[in-house]
Amino acid sequence: MDSDSEDSFELRRDSGDIDGVTQTSLTQSQALNLYVSHAFSTWNARGYEFAAILFTAGAYPDTLTAAALRMIIVYFAMILFSSSVGHWIEHSPNRLRTLLSTIIINRGSVILGSFFWILILSQEDLVGRDARFVLPNNTTIKGLGFAVAMTFSIIERLSSSGNNISMERDWVVAVAAPAGRPYDLTHLNAIMRRIDLVCKLISPILIAAVISALGSVRLGVVFTGLTSLVCIPIEVFSAKRVWNSSPLLQAPRAVPPPNPAAATQITSRSWVARTRQYFHNFEMYFSTSVWVPSVALALLHFNMLTWRATFITYLINVGYSLNIITIARAIGSVFEITSTVITPRGIEYMGKAHHHTHPSSADEDDESGVGLIAGGQEGNRDVQTLIGLQRVGLWGMSWQVVNTFPVVLALWAISVRQEGAESFSTFAQRIIGEQASPSVGWSIVLFSFLAFSRLGVWVFDLTTQQLTQTLVPQHQRSSFAGTENSVVNIFELLGAGSAIAFPRTEQYKWLALASLVTVVISWVMYAVWVRRQRGHLVHWEKLAQGICVNGRSW
Repeated sequence: MDSDSEDSFELRRDSGDIDGVTQTSLTQSQALNLYVSHAFSTWNARGYEFAAILFTAGAYPDTLTAAALRMIIVYFAMILFSSSVGHWIEHSPNRLRTLLSTIIINRGSVILGSFFWILILSQEDLVGRDARFVLPNNTTIKGLGFAVAMTFSIIERLSSSGNNISMERDWVVAVAAPAGRPYDLTHLNAIMRRIDLVCKLISPILIAAVISALGSVRLGVVFTGLTSLVCIPIEVFSAKRVWNSSPLLQAPRAVPPPNPAAATQITSRSWVARTRQYFHNFEMYFSTSVWVPSVALALLHFNMLTWRATFITYLINVGYSLNIITIARAIGSVFEITSTVITPRGIEYMGKAHHHTHPSSADEDDESGVGLIAGGQEGNRDVQTLIGLQRVGLWGMSWQVVNTFPVVLALWAISVRQEGAESFSTFAQRIIGEQASPSVGWSIVLFSFLAFSRLGVWVFDLTTQQLTQTLVPQHQRSSFAGTENSVVNIFELLGAGSAIAFPRTEQYKWLALASLVTVVISWVMYAVWVRRQRGHLVHWEKLAQGICVNGRSW
């Protein structure tokens, strides 16, 4: 592909005039209500995700089997049903009803699930005879209660996924201003992701603090259920305010026409039709122009060098105290949040740097006639945004690759010093705060570059999200997002399975090496995709001078 071809990209845009509804700019009040609704959804989702881990550990304190079983079943459910959630959203014409349905189902599943967690955690062997509310020990009832609670956890995850798809792939795209204006898609995505990352940091800390302060996991369950109940009216009110003030959101969404053959199959052999629809969603997913960046991002969910339970357990096993781990995780969260500040500026700067040539006015007229790129100045701005997204995404992935190498090197060095498994008593002592024994130098390398790498992964996440928002056709966007969630959970499941297959501390270095390989593969996939789209990867002359100049590119 010629390097000039980057100016001919087609950026899919929702029409500014839908059935006579003229697009209006998002006001500050609308944006604030949008942020509030998203913040409460994310706060509850992140809080319950962490709280369920604590509840499971409290219910089965002497084994990790229940926690591993719950994690695997939830991942399997997400793989099987996420695409169906996206398909349902895509075929729901009323945006408000769809979003409110996900809110009510999500909060209801948490409240009902909390009831069963209380029953599980109230058995005599867990709370003792002197507790205020005690149930006799019954393994069968406990197992059934756990199964029901896990079912509600699956519903909670699916409804949370549906809420994110409805909000991020539909509402935000519909109300976003044209590129370069206040509250454009880049700006809204950055703010929404910043809210998500802040909730990811603070909500679990608050849940843990409440349980610690009250000295009871059961009271933590009550707190979680009440929080979900209290948040419902606030979240619903904020969403309704945005919808009531936006003609674009009120306009019925264009629903793909039904397939008569598929309708006949559903009435006759429903399970066969649903299976075909499931694989059809994957066929649609891989037929889009952005499936490569999407899979590259999903592949990063296999990475074992993130702050998941297995990595934290490994750090404790090799001698780090929970205080050190908490501080290191908080520093990493700061870099993650910083990505939401850097990314919009990077997209704007990198996008402006592409104008070494200009498309003819005839070409622009042809493209605007198709309705994919606005004509004139707006179309020019759209192309800048697209090029900026591709370039910043490449820099984000490259940054992660560069910083993952020293993380793996440090982890291998620490593992060599910790040859031999530690006894359970030593592990328990370090949980309560014993001085960490690994090398200070390698520890600094490990945690510093791990924090740096988080900046790259979230820059890549933001740019890939906007690429899928804009380059996937409107009538496929929700189904694409649902299938994308299925792909993400496939790699999450593979990561969990790898941790189960290599459970010993001294084996974790191989998981780290496998993580490095997946990060490199992800970078290669994205780099090849960018090169195919743009005809080159880097303008070396522009990189050296820091300005746009004419020159050859490779």
